[in-house]
Amino acid sequence: MKKILFIAIAMFLFACGNTEQPAEEVTEQIVEEIVEIEPETFHGEEITGEGSYTATEFLEQFEEIQSLEIKLIAPIAEVCAKKGCWMVLDLGDEKSMRVTFKDYEFFVPKDAAGKKAIVQGVATMDTTDVATLKHYAQDAGESQDVIDAIIEPEFNYAFEAIGVIIRDEK
Repeated sequence: MKKILFIAIAMFLFACGNTEQPAEEVTEQIVEEIVEIEPETFHGEEITGEGSYTATEFLEQFEEIQSLEIKLIAPIAEVCAKKGCWMVLDLGDEKSMRVTFKDYEFFVPKDAAGKKAIVQGVATMDTTDVATLKHYAQDAGESQDVIDAIIEPEFNYAFEAIGVIIRDEK
């Protein structure tokens, strides 16, 4: 009986001694997963960044064309605050371009302003009517005074994207 008791106690102590090592491994694994940051997010059709034009190159190509199928990289100036259903790209020289998404099939994160976007689709020059401009201002969270001040349509750059990559570049 003493032998069985001795063996049981030894097994108990041995089993208790092995629990520390796996706990350390799990802790290290969790810490590594928390540190990882997603540098890019993809929205809409799968696209790549290869062959992207800069805003300057885009404006040079677009001077006398009514529409242009292109892939463009530019900073995001603004995003729809309600759903992320549109965004505005900064083209430089106080020019911007509103980007909408083909068939309203996808959205971008509402906190994407300040990041870089690669968009693929069709760029056009478009007249935006007063009702749509007021809708965009409302989506952007503008005050009622700003919304009421919109009384004329705008002729501006427009882009319908089939796919978007958002990069968190500093």
